[in-house]
Amino acid sequence: MKNAMFDKEWFRLDNAAKIYPAARNTRWNNVFRMSCVLKEEVKPDILQQALEDVIDRFPSFRVTLKKGFFWYYFQFVTAKPKIQEEKNYPCTMMRLKGNGYIFRVLYFSHRISLEVFHSITDGTGNITFLKTLVARYCELCGAHIADYGDVLHYDDDPTLEEVEDSFKRYVDKSKGTISRTEPTAYQIKGQKEKRGVLDITQGSMPFEQLHKVAKSYGCTINTYLASVAAYVLLRRQLYENKSKKKPVKIQIPINLRKIFPSVTMRNFAGFFNTSIPPEEQTFEEICKSMTSQIKDYVTPDYCQKFINSNVSIEQVPLIRVAPRFLKTFFMNMSFYAVGEKLMSVCLSNVGNVVMPPELNEYIDRFEFIIGPQKYIDHAMTAITYNGTSLVTFSRTIKNPILERDFFKVLVEHGIDVTINTNRR
Repeated sequence: MKNAMFDKEWFRLDNAAKIYPAARNTRWNNVFRMSCVLKEEVKPDILQQALEDVIDRFPSFRVTLKKGFFWYYFQFVTAKPKIQEEKNYPCTMMRLKGNGYIFRVLYFSHRISLEVFHSITDGTGNITFLKTLVARYCELCGAHIADYGDVLHYDDDPTLEEVEDSFKRYVDKSKGTISRTEPTAYQIKGQKEKRGVLDITQGSMPFEQLHKVAKSYGCTINTYLASVAAYVLLRRQLYENKSKKKPVKIQIPINLRKIFPSVTMRNFAGFFNTSIPPEEQTFEEICKSMTSQIKDYVTPDYCQKFINSNVSIEQVPLIRVAPRFLKTFFMNMSFYAVGEKLMSVCLSNVGNVVMPPELNEYIDRFEFIIGPQKYIDHAMTAITYNGTSLVTFSRTIKNPILERDFFKVLVEHGIDVTINTNRR
């Protein structure tokens, strides 16, 4: 068995992973999903074989979560993972007891979905695993791939670099830290759905149209989407006309691999909160502010300080020697104080997914869904494949205020949007 990670049967969670088992509850399960929708119905027997073929290529996925006295830890799983037919809403609660995997491969009709507990990996690791799984599935269905490109081949050996904790590798305390003290953000509130219900609204659009409109406002696509979300949220808050207004803050994840070279399949992402003050502003003014803020944050200096801040917390002597239940209490309080209360919505964009051209006849699109959040009721993602961009909103309240107004703005800007939803 290929096993670049384990000469022993357990290993530590990476720095970013430690918050997720500590802060989870029945509404916030830290599960997110990436899917590939095929042009033909999924063949379950072939998908099962593909999963068995690729699992050894990703040793950091071949784990279950265990409770130690001081920290949670991962333990290697020897049994082969099993695919499951999808029967529930996306990103339902994942069982963390026993010896089961903490990811799942689901299928339904034309869709193959990979849902993971966030402690295993981030968006980059998820899409990397999914691309290898889909490529192997298509091969078993008869596809002949001449060049895998950036898709990892299922039969290659994993490397130690792919399973490292890159936070520990790149920490440099001499470069300082960042402050997590910020004002709380405006958030849309509404009547909660029943527990376990996740409403999904997807808007698909031509990539070239989206790119052209973003460019006309002097923005990248990510900045444009963040600006639209901020614009809609700002107008909503002003419409509510409450006496105490809060800034509108869009949280933007950063793939730290693009600044600090790393091929890790584990968590290696940062984030920052853009902030728009609660006052009348034009869309153009918001775009200009967003562009300036993103340039300030996506820098080696900020990202280095982000890494230092993350690592420094767990290295506080009192925290290091505290038993796990006290660490859990501390992390819960910390997440409440400096977590989701500081953002209006998160926008996570994995960008353009590239697959070998031979697979275009098999693949229709890719999808990305973030599961229920702990203190906010919405999440927002974007993903592009083969000339089509897909923007997805997930929410745990009944009223689709944010996504309705968001896509309305895109249509007003001349973008052709096709809407799909799992709810009326």
